[in-house]
Amino acid sequence: MALVLIFSLSFAPLTSFAQTSDLPQVDMVIDNYDYMISLFPDDYSSRKQAIKACSTITTEAESLKVFWDEYGEYVLTYLSYYAGINWVEPEFDIYIVKYFPDFASHRPLTIPLAGKKNDNRIVAVPQGLSHYITLFQQLSKRLLEQAFAPGGSPYYIANHPLMQKTPRRFGNLANLLALRTLADFKDIDSVMAVFRSAHWKEREPGQEVLLKKFWNKWELSGDSTLAAMVASEPYSSRLVALTRPPVVKKPRRSGWGDHQLQPPPGGKLGLSVARSSSGFFRVVDIDTLKLAYISGLRKDDLIRNIEGSSPRNIKQLFAGILKGLDRGVHVNIIRNDEPDAVIIYSWDEVTEP
Repeated sequence: MALVLIFSLSFAPLTSFAQTSDLPQVDMVIDNYDYMISLFPDDYSSRKQAIKACSTITTEAESLKVFWDEYGEYVLTYLSYYAGINWVEPEFDIYIVKYFPDFASHRPLTIPLAGKKNDNRIVAVPQGLSHYITLFQQLSKRLLEQAFAPGGSPYYIANHPLMQKTPRRFGNLANLLALRTLADFKDIDSVMAVFRSAHWKEREPGQEVLLKKFWNKWELSGDSTLAAMVASEPYSSRLVALTRPPVVKKPRRSGWGDHQLQPPPGGKLGLSVARSSSGFFRVVDIDTLKLAYISGLRKDDLIRNIEGSSPRNIKQLFAGILKGLDRGVHVNIIRNDEPDAVIIYSWDEVTEP
């Protein structure tokens, strides 16, 4: 049935909205052994060990790769068609790995097939359709971000409250788009059964709002795109109010606590952090002329871990980043309640004043 849907719908999006030539070049890469070593250097002392570890996900990885090679352009086109948003970036890769510090990431677009791993704690992820939901979800987030670029959307929706990067807003828009598009490739009843499972309920804090307020009410089509619906939703609507992020009350603090501006001589990062109540490190100040900012880190980002390892204190945090600057340090963060990541490099053009 899925194949019938694919071929019966293929001409509409390709002719009425986005041409294949407008799509980004997206390759799915499954031999990401060096990437895995950079994420978890303590687990893999050599590339040979990483290759051996990945042997357990070969079948699932190949299944996704075969699907992408055959239907990847259709997926990108249908996402754009239902979103009403053009792909602006010319190319990116999809990295398939065994473990990742989170369930997935859209920058860089990474899909872990075995589970989420932090230190020695592993949270296994469901197999099969769950991987397809993750793939379409992360692609949807990537596409929605195109609306922030010139030419991404015919509607100016970048500043709309529903595009705020929180689980019940941006996250739910991405999930709505992902599930609607995936319905053209897989049996939707099976997809929704997986999405309503305990794993996805825990993983998606905005799921209840999605199912009650978006799923059966925002029916996406070429004539009723996601961008058009967002643009027509009043800023003062009940939906906008309902999806407002919960207010986080900041505890009263006496003194600065565990707060430290990175000291010389390693001042090239230009970063000041404080340990938050969650145990993560909040960026409380950042120099816009230094490495951390230029690499993508921003004020109020929460640093979760570095290369998959959680530093015990601020000194270890800075030491871990500085140690790997030459090859690039993968820093996992939370930004606007959403998991994200940046890679901090030692850029030659950045020099000390």
